[in-house]
Amino acid sequence: MTCTNPNCRHRTKRKLRPLVISLIPPSDGTSSPKSGSGNSRHEQITRMFTTHPSLSTHFEPPIFSPGVPSRDLRNRLKLLEHANRAGLITGDEWMRIDRAVSEQSLDDDAINIPSDDNQEDNVSSKLPTKSSESPAGEKHKVINPFRYLATTTRIQPSDDDEDTTNKSENKSTKNKDWQQYETTSLIPISPQRQGSAEDISLPYSMELWRKAKGLNRDRSVLACTLAHLVAMKTLVGDSENENDTLDDSGGDGGFDFILEDNVRAFVGIQNMDCECANRIWDTIEASNDAPSECHMRYYGWLGSSPNLTWTYKNHIPRSAFNGAPLQQNDAETSKCAVFPFPTSDDFELDSIVATSKSKKKEGQGKIQSEESLEDESTSNKASQTPHFTTPGGTAVWGTFAYTISSAAYRTLINQLQNDVGALAWKGKRMRCYQAKPIDKILPRIIKSEFGQRSVHLPDRVAFVRGPMLGSLLHPQWEEGFCSSTELQYRLSVCGGDDEDVDSSVGSDVWDRVWLTKEERQIVNHRKSSGKWLTKGDMNIMEKEATSCSSITATRRPLSSATIAKVIPLLAVFVAVISLSLSVVENLCPPLLPRYALVDAFTINTPLHNNKYKHGMMMSSSAPDEVLGERKKVKLGTLPIISRTIPIEIDTDDSTGNGIKRLDVTVWEMEKPSDLIQEWWSIDETERAARSFGDPFGIVMWPGSILASRELMKQHESIANATVLVLGAGTGVEAQTAALLGANKVIATDINPLTLKLLDFGAKSDDRIGDAFEAKYFDLFSDDPLPACDILIAADVLYNPELAKQVGLRLHEAIVRSFEEGTPPTKVIVTDSQQFHGTNFLVDVAKLRELNALFEEDDWEQLKWETQKLSQVCTSGVLIEEDQTYDVKIRMISWGWRPTDY
Repeated sequence: MTCTNPNCRHRTKRKLRPLVISLIPPSDGTSSPKSGSGNSRHEQITRMFTTHPSLSTHFEPPIFSPGVPSRDLRNRLKLLEHANRAGLITGDEWMRIDRAVSEQSLDDDAINIPSDDNQEDNVSSKLPTKSSESPAGEKHKVINPFRYLATTTRIQPSDDDEDTTNKSENKSTKNKDWQQYETTSLIPISPQRQGSAEDISLPYSMELWRKAKGLNRDRSVLACTLAHLVAMKTLVGDSENENDTLDDSGGDGGFDFILEDNVRAFVGIQNMDCECANRIWDTIEASNDAPSECHMRYYGWLGSSPNLTWTYKNHIPRSAFNGAPLQQNDAETSKCAVFPFPTSDDFELDSIVATSKSKKKEGQGKIQSEESLEDESTSNKASQTPHFTTPGGTAVWGTFAYTISSAAYRTLINQLQNDVGALAWKGKRMRCYQAKPIDKILPRIIKSEFGQRSVHLPDRVAFVRGPMLGSLLHPQWEEGFCSSTELQYRLSVCGGDDEDVDSSVGSDVWDRVWLTKEERQIVNHRKSSGKWLTKGDMNIMEKEATSCSSITATRRPLSSATIAKVIPLLAVFVAVISLSLSVVENLCPPLLPRYALVDAFTINTPLHNNKYKHGMMMSSSAPDEVLGERKKVKLGTLPIISRTIPIEIDTDDSTGNGIKRLDVTVWEMEKPSDLIQEWWSIDETERAARSFGDPFGIVMWPGSILASRELMKQHESIANATVLVLGAGTGVEAQTAALLGANKVIATDINPLTLKLLDFGAKSDDRIGDAFEAKYFDLFSDDPLPACDILIAADVLYNPELAKQVGLRLHEAIVRSFEEGTPPTKVIVTDSQQFHGTNFLVDVAKLRELNALFEEDDWEQLKWETQKLSQVCTSGVLIEEDQTYDVKIRMISWGWRPTDY
């Protein structure tokens, strides 16, 4: 179909064929704009290409390449499966892996071992399912995929070795065992393999797993790289031409370029401006006319503000293949400028060092952090966006829109197949491996093989990153991406000379690209307020704005039964409060109910005073004495060590008492790094087989300190209360509650070792009596929560499933107190990690409804607030040394104001 736009420069060209990487692609490889909810990324990008006239005329409907979930890389078999699909594992090695998995599966006869031309068979699908479990009491079998790749033999120590071993009794058992075994490869090792002697002695897949399991939070970066390699394999198809370069014919796989599912296309101001297609064809023609062969071509790219300015003002005029770029108001308004990927040599031409500087490195990070504290309390950002002040470093970011030649792809795969270190690396002082991002791997390898001018970029991009899509890989960069997109458009419009250009030019880039309705709202908010919001923030704002008007029509039918129960109880409750306040002057303080006004009385019970005087020290300023040395003992055969934490609050009252302080001593595992590293190094299957629960409760976390400080501030409400602690860990907040006079403290956890540490810590402190109980409780069980007046969950939101369950338990406690006619359960929840997907106030529907009820009746709502703790000293977790650092912690503190209920 020929484009009907008479101003389209390429209206007779064929349609372009995009290949889009999406984490949840449609099962048949295609999508409809009407399928599903319409809000998923692959549905949005399908709607973009198929519904806008200027795009549907020039582009085929997108086909999707499967993304790689980062959680899959924790599982050994799934990691190998994704690596095989990406082309990293050779045919012979994969055959041996598949054979090992097949033979160790329960139903050997039902499994067909694939031949060389069927290498992408799923090994993970051959694992035993729930329907074929082993008999009761029998341990689940651990699948070893490396059975036919290598053997591990024990080295018999000589007499000299035994003498040496006796002299080294202080070394850990793990290190001794490591020295007693040797791994020998059963397959030939390629002479082209790169790495240390230990690395290249192992088959490729074994080295890949050994490094991938140590990535920790960087798994998402490796998952992104694997997804791109899968897409590249599809793009180039079966081409074997060694001299392949990029032209206008597209890849042999039937596609013209690769996109990530977070991109948005230029569509111009009018419906038929054809801006995206024209920019792509302009880039292709200019690249084909360049004097150097092209093996990778960008259709969308970004950079830091200083690098963008340098690129448009210095690099493009000096290095562009077809001269300086034309300004948009030129009569031609046609050809773009295509230039080679900037290198460190290009920076040196302008006397620029290779490493760029950010404001944080210049000492401004602290000021910025303090100023943004209030904003973070409402927007839940992972961290502050770095702002670079000088050009240098990696000049170009992003591989969200590009194409690659088949020759470049084969070179890339050949190098990656022989060097795992090109995917994941670790320095001498680093605790975990780090994955190298694909936008650094790709241009670096291609330039080293085909020359510095083999990677081409246009000055006018055809695609941009969507505004504030909520990235899982780099949320701290989202604002920077948006600002860079605006600057890039501004510089491309004025040809690098932006001094006399109107200030609005740049931000109007969003008027020229296709956006969803939600993204358009984000852009409009940015224009009106000057601040960027994530999609999650926008959703919360919309719900808050509409909750008052819609609550009567939409919420009451859903919760009428609950309201019918609650309102009569609340009426009785309010009457009791009124009666209590009317006689407060004539009653002695111990006879007042727990839920009376905090300012109306001072608790003076003997139990409270006895515990309080032991735990609290009063002074006019913060004490500067050094706490005693840490004690080491053995809990059975396990070495443990004490840690004393000063819990301090500044009363800032008229009495001049100053700082209140309570010293809490808990017990941790002496060397937690070995246990935690072992937990990270095995997948879910092996953990289940060994009944290996998560070990994070064996050390103290910062959230427990903030929870303890909040208890100190609310100490009037603690006396004689029942306090329930979920995921108590070492028990900082549990012991604090006991020392503040709680009638009963129930410290729960699911790890037997953690429960032993809790019990030992409480019994080791003479100030804590029989009121403290360490109790097993599974949050995911059907058992009801133990009865409590105060519920605490400190630093237990370290994965989305657990966070949602904590949210449900919080809802259970609050609603139960209303239904029983007792004072509302008071709540403290802290979170120092703030992982993605752990905001249960947004994710748990029951809590959203509860907050809507509170808002309607002008009650205090459940909400996060952010506080900063300075110089927190905790275990190094993955290293033996302690770490001291500043940390921002979000906290929910609810129910402490009785007059609201």
